[in-house]
Amino acid sequence: MMLMQRYSAPPGSMAPDLAHVKSKYAFATFLSGKEDATVDDPYFIGVRTLTYQLLHAPETRSNDPSIPFIVLCTDKVPDAQRERLRQDGAIVIIGESIKSTWAKTSVSTWEGIMTKLRLWELTQFERIALLDGDTVLVQPLDGIFADPAIQLQETLLNKTGDALKLDEVPFPETFAFAGVPEMKKEHGYPPTNENHDFPNFDYLNGGFFVFKPSHEMLEYYLRVLAIPDRFNPDLQEQNLLNYAHRRDGSMPWKQLNNTWNIHYPNFEDLEGGVKSLHDKWWRPGDERLAKYMQAWRWRMEGFFENQDAYENGW
Repeated sequence: MMLMQRYSAPPGSMAPDLAHVKSKYAFATFLSGKEDATVDDPYFIGVRTLTYQLLHAPETRSNDPSIPFIVLCTDKVPDAQRERLRQDGAIVIIGESIKSTWAKTSVSTWEGIMTKLRLWELTQFERIALLDGDTVLVQPLDGIFADPAIQLQETLLNKTGDALKLDEVPFPETFAFAGVPEMKKEHGYPPTNENHDFPNFDYLNGGFFVFKPSHEMLEYYLRVLAIPDRFNPDLQEQNLLNYAHRRDGSMPWKQLNNTWNIHYPNFEDLEGGVKSLHDKWWRPGDERLAKYMQAWRWRMEGFFENQDAYENGW
């Protein structure tokens, strides 16, 4: 059952709409929002910048223009922000809230983040690439849909040494889930396990991954979420996904090429050719990246201001 509702566009407008998408691939992000948020909210600005980079900027937009960018919002995202994103070219959808009685967080920006799992309901797509909103592109990313790691896999079930937990069955028969390991802040480029660039090579970063949408997979995640203490809730959906797709489990995650995205990026990553940077554009860990990342914010705003002026006949 589809538990999404599309954001309604004003009469006469040309709102992007899932019903008109032809591509079997999509990019997506999640915006939790807060009711008192303004257009100056850094996460909202980050999502607008992603919209500009994925859809409009010549250096970073997809080579395949049919690939949409979907912003999954909670109902706390203000109408003004939803409308702005729609005008920018993103497809805005509202996800029915997913909550847990036990997996809580004290981090305000993570409130409602389990709702990100609603992206698995978008089964019109064969694969979706999820990027956190604090991601800045360097190059186009649509080549990721040819990465061998995203191929369909058969669920292993009892073929592994992992004990089948009866309170979690049934498992989906097939799945696709690929990402990159969490990074050390000090690392080489490209990062490798041999150079000890990952604190735990088997631990996935939840801010950049590719998956196959599936109602069966979502139902599995929700069963896991309903079992108290089945996973460590400190990092919310990231730890749920790490549990569900643990390397020694029945549905192990595959590793994408390490050049697609780096968490805790440094200037050497940018110079080395990484395709996207996962860090807060307004306060990057490596201050040398600030000029590059913040310049994209100003380019984005200038582009959309000019677009608004043109559409308004100024």
